[in-house]
Amino acid sequence: MTHSKSISFSLIITALLSGCAHQHTARVADNSKVQGEFASPVASGWLGIGNEHAMSVAGQPVVEVYGEYLDQRQQQGRTTLLTLDNQHRLVLLQQQTQAQAWHISTSEPLDTALEGLCLYQPQPQQPLQAFLLTEDSLAQQVILQPKGTQLEITELRHLPLPPASEYCQVDDQNHQLYLTEEGIGLWRVSARAESELRREPVALVKPYGTIENVGPLSLANHHLWMAAKGGQQLYGIDLRSQQITPWPLSPEFALDGLAIRAKAEHVSALVLDENSGQWLELSLPIAANAQAAPAATKTRKNTAELLPTAETTPVASMGDAADDPAIWVHPSQGEKSRILGTNKQQALLVYDLNGQQLQQLNVGRVNNVDVRQGFSYRGQRMDIAAASQRDRAAIALFAIDPLTGELSVAEEITTTLDDVYGLCLYRGKKGALYAFINDEDGRYEQWHIRDGQNGWQGQKVREFALASQPEGCSADDARHTLFLGEENSALYVMNAEPDATAQLKTIGQVNDGWLTADIEGMEIYDNGEHVYLLVSSQGDDSYVLYNALPPYQPLTRFRIGINLEKHIDGASETDGLTVTSANLGKGYEQGLIVVQDGRNLLPKQTQNFKLVPWAALQKLLQESFNPNSE
Repeated sequence: MTHSKSISFSLIITALLSGCAHQHTARVADNSKVQGEFASPVASGWLGIGNEHAMSVAGQPVVEVYGEYLDQRQQQGRTTLLTLDNQHRLVLLQQQTQAQAWHISTSEPLDTALEGLCLYQPQPQQPLQAFLLTEDSLAQQVILQPKGTQLEITELRHLPLPPASEYCQVDDQNHQLYLTEEGIGLWRVSARAESELRREPVALVKPYGTIENVGPLSLANHHLWMAAKGGQQLYGIDLRSQQITPWPLSPEFALDGLAIRAKAEHVSALVLDENSGQWLELSLPIAANAQAAPAATKTRKNTAELLPTAETTPVASMGDAADDPAIWVHPSQGEKSRILGTNKQQALLVYDLNGQQLQQLNVGRVNNVDVRQGFSYRGQRMDIAAASQRDRAAIALFAIDPLTGELSVAEEITTTLDDVYGLCLYRGKKGALYAFINDEDGRYEQWHIRDGQNGWQGQKVREFALASQPEGCSADDARHTLFLGEENSALYVMNAEPDATAQLKTIGQVNDGWLTADIEGMEIYDNGEHVYLLVSSQGDDSYVLYNALPPYQPLTRFRIGINLEKHIDGASETDGLTVTSANLGKGYEQGLIVVQDGRNLLPKQTQNFKLVPWAALQKLLQESFNPNSE
C-alpha cells in the first residue's frame, strides 16, 4: 500500500443527535500500519488483509493468508474471520486460546467469481453461514463447516441480487441481510434460509432518497454503518428506529473501506481513504451501550429453533402442493403409526414414521385432513379420516384399518358450500362424530357423520360464518371446544356442540407479537395432564403454543431449523400441522409434531412434511418458564 500524504489534522464531523445539529471534532489517529484493502477489529487492535498483504495486526503478520473481502464474528470471546484467498478459496480463521494462534480451514476453489461476502450466525449453537455475492447477480447462502484444515460448504439457497451488489452485512439478532445496489440504495431482506424473499428499501441514493452513495458496510452498537464509496459521507443507521444519521468528512476524503468497533463512550470507525491509501481511525462521540431493543424485537430475535428428526418423501407435484397432515396411532405398536398428508393438487398420501411413502390415493384436490379412531364402518370396527375435497365441494371419507393403518376410499358427503377449504373432525357428546368444513368466503358447516348399512352418511347440523377467509381448525373433544383461525385476522375458540351458539372468543390476533398472517394449521395436544394448542404463524415461518384452557394465553413460540447432522432443512411457510401425545416409539415417546414445509431445501425439492419430537417443544416450554434459562 502506498502513502501519498500524511494526515494529522482533525476532521469536522457533523451529526444530528436528539433531533438537533451539533458539531463534534473527531480524534484522528494515523493507522498507516493497517495494511491491506480490508480491515476488521480484533482484541489486539485492527487487523488488515489484502491480495498483496498477508493478514496482520499493526503491521505485524498474524498468518500467511492473503485475501479479498473480510467479515468477522465474535464467538465465546474469540474472533472468527472469513476471507477469500488469492486462489479463490474461502478461508475460515478461528482464534484459539492464545491470542495470536489461529485455526485455518480452507475450502475447495469456488466455481464462480465473487463480488463480496458476509457472515451470518442464525443461532448461537448453530454452524456459521455465509452469503457469497457472485458477479452474476446472485447470492449463495451456504453453511460453513470446518473439518480440520478443510472447510466444507453446504449450499442452502440462491437469492437474486440487485445489479452491481458488492457489499453486505447481516444483523444476526433480527435475521436481516443488508445489501447495496450501486447508484440506487441499500436494501434489506430476511437472512433466514426458510424465509420468503422480499426486498425492502432502507436508504436510497439521491435523487430517489437522501444519501450520497452506497459502499462498505459494518455493524456495531445496534447500528448499520455505511461509507459512501468514493465520497465523504459516513452514515449510521439505527436498526431499531431506521433513523439515518450522516457524518460528513473532510472534502479531501474518498472513502473506500470501513470497519467499526464499539467502545464504552464512542464508536471507532476505521476508514480507508482512496486518495492517500491510508487507514484512519475516527472517534465518533456516540455511546456504544445503546438502550435495550423494544419488546417486540426482543421476542423475535430470541425465537428458538427446534430441529426436525425426519422428513417425508417429497410430493410428486410441483409448486404449492403439500398442505395438511394428520396422524393415525397404531393401537399397540406406536412405531407403526402412520402420517397422512394431502397433496392438494391430486391425492391423499400415507407415510411411515421414517417419512417413506406407503400409499397414494388419487382422489383429486384434497386440502385438509383429520383422523378419529374407534369408529365403525357398516357395523364393523373402523377408524376414519376426512378431507376437504375441493373439486366437488365435498367431505371425502376414508376407512382406516384399525390394526394396520391401511387406508381405502369410502364415501363423500356433498356440502352446500361453493369453495371448500379447511376441515377438522370432532368427537362430541355421546361419541357423536362431526366434521367442520369451511369455505373461502368465511362460511362454516358442521356435519354429523353416522354409520349405516350403506356406509357413512352426513347430516348438516349447524352453520355459522367468519368475516373473512378461514382455514385451520381443531377440536378439543374432551372439553367440547373448537379452535379456529381467520387467516388475516384472529384466532378464536367456541363451543363445538351443534346445539350451541356460534359465539366466538378471541384468544389471539394478527400482529399481537405472537401471530403473523396467515394464521394457518392448528392442533390440540392432550396428554391427560396438560392441554395445548399449536398454531402455524405462516407469515414469519413460526409456530405458537397456547394454553388450550382458559385464559388461553400464548406460552412460547419457535421455528423449525436445519438439522445439519441428518441433512434435513427447516420448515417454512407452513400451511397445515398436526400433533399427538401418544408414545410413538423411540424418539417420539412424548409424542410427535408434523408440519408442512413450503420450501424444501437441502437439496431444493418439491414440498414435504417435517417431523419434530414433542420432547423438544416440552424442553423449550420448560426453559421459557425458567427464570435462569436466559
